[in-house]
Amino acid sequence: MDERLRFVVECLAGDETMTQLCADFGISRKIGYKWLGRYREFGPEGLHDRPRAPLNHGRATAVDLVERIVAAKEAHPLWGPKKIMARL
Repeated sequence: MDERLRFVVECLAGDETMTQLCADFGISRKIGYKWLGRYREFGPEGLHDRPRAPLNHGRATAVDLVERIVAAKEAHPLWGPKKIMARL
């Protein structure tokens, strides 16, 4: 985090080119522009790592179906998945 902030401060100072700064910090120009863009959009908080987990899962079970499955399991604790699927 400190290195990223130092990079952005030096980049905004305008003393060196983006290519030279990226070489000095050992990062690609694509990463340099990404950090600079995040800093401009979100400030210092934008330089933190972001979670890589997807925001939605395409094959996830629908919420209403999950609630019905859980309700059936709570009502009939001895029922297994086959019987619950057959009843739903």
